[in-house]
Amino acid sequence: MKARMLIGLLLLGGVSLVAVLVPLLGALASARTQALLLQRGAALDEIVAVATTTGDDEPVTLQRYLDRFFDVHGEPVLVVDGEGRPVAAVGEVPDPEGADRMLLSAQRNLPQYDLPVVFPWSPDAQPIAAPVRRGSEVAQGGALLVVDVADARADVTRSWLIAVGAALLLLGVLVVLSLRFADWVLRPVRILDAAAAEGAADTGVLPAVPLGPPEIQRLSRSVARMTQAREEALQRQRGLVADVSHQLRNPLTAMRYRVDDLLADDPGSEAITALDGDLERLSATLDRLLAIAEVEQRASPEGEAAVGEHVTSAAALAALFRQRRDLEGIRIDPTTRGEVLVGCRRSDLEDIAFILLENVRKYGGTSPRAAIALWAEDGRAVLRVADDGPGLADEDLARLGTRFWRAEAHRSLPGTGLGHAVLAAIVHANSGTVSVSRAQPSGLVVTVTLAGSTWS
Repeated sequence: MKARMLIGLLLLGGVSLVAVLVPLLGALASARTQALLLQRGAALDEIVAVATTTGDDEPVTLQRYLDRFFDVHGEPVLVVDGEGRPVAAVGEVPDPEGADRMLLSAQRNLPQYDLPVVFPWSPDAQPIAAPVRRGSEVAQGGALLVVDVADARADVTRSWLIAVGAALLLLGVLVVLSLRFADWVLRPVRILDAAAAEGAADTGVLPAVPLGPPEIQRLSRSVARMTQAREEALQRQRGLVADVSHQLRNPLTAMRYRVDDLLADDPGSEAITALDGDLERLSATLDRLLAIAEVEQRASPEGEAAVGEHVTSAAALAALFRQRRDLEGIRIDPTTRGEVLVGCRRSDLEDIAFILLENVRKYGGTSPRAAIALWAEDGRAVLRVADDGPGLADEDLARLGTRFWRAEAHRSLPGTGLGHAVLAAIVHANSGTVSVSRAQPSGLVVTVTLAGSTWS
């Protein structure tokens, strides 16, 4: 955004400077040309006056005047009579043919006082001519003066350099002012963007920044109020989930005792058995909701930071979960060796691995196999669990992690639809990432990255 703003400001300023500079340069050249024409025109008029008062039998007087003129100014002069024959001359005319044409026009009573505008690239000499009249309005000859424009050209070049230098100085000032203006306007935007990049876009309140234009300050205050209201709503939502889950646990436990008593009296009752299954699912759902509320509270700015680190390996995790009765029937194979320093609580990593392995047991088929790997990569600890089950369709992969969502093929199987939601909450609380992809030839691969480094 800063680059686009600077480009616009500098483009506008540059066009404005060019629009002013080009006419100014032309005016400077025209003014110096006009001054030169006035000076040299007056000198030619004096030559014509001397030629008019000098008779044809006194050419020496005119020649002496031209010699003195040449010694002072160094400019060639040629005076001719009515027939075009030279009467007096001094210096060398650079363009004889052009001089003859101008003298012919002067003999026809047409003065040639026009000088082209002097530019830094103009030639060194430009001729002017005037008719010579003796007692009548009819021209009886002509006089030509070759004007030396070197000094005028140098003056024009110098004035142009001063003007261009001043323009470049103004452009530099414009660049500095544009940079300061862009920084002033965009500094609060950068502060808000940095706060959002640090995680305030998901949780927390963006600060109001009392900097920049009033419009940006109002926007900052509006964003701060919006994020404050959003954070309060999230806190109320988390509190509601936790409170409801806690409040339901006691009556749910009481119902469980009563159902157990009923099953003891009538073990074959299908209705009571179904009710017992419903209570089991409800209890599992409450456990998942409480887990989500707990990890989301830790992930919030007011919650407890997910700190701590421990050393473990894929083999250690596999050995731990092979002893779990709730994971019976699943084959767990470690595929990496070596210990890794993982930057999270041991319980968090075990919860993540358990959720993934439990899903393999539920949805991985009759004899599921889970390959568990743990390694360090680019300063992060990477946990990967792959299975050889039927997997999920591409459209189902996109919805995985949505709370209470279950794939169509899994609706008849036990589950709450909260496993991956809890997994994502735990990973987020530890500033990690999670990704799910299809394995080949079948199954799923879940990759979790957490803070960590190589240990051994």
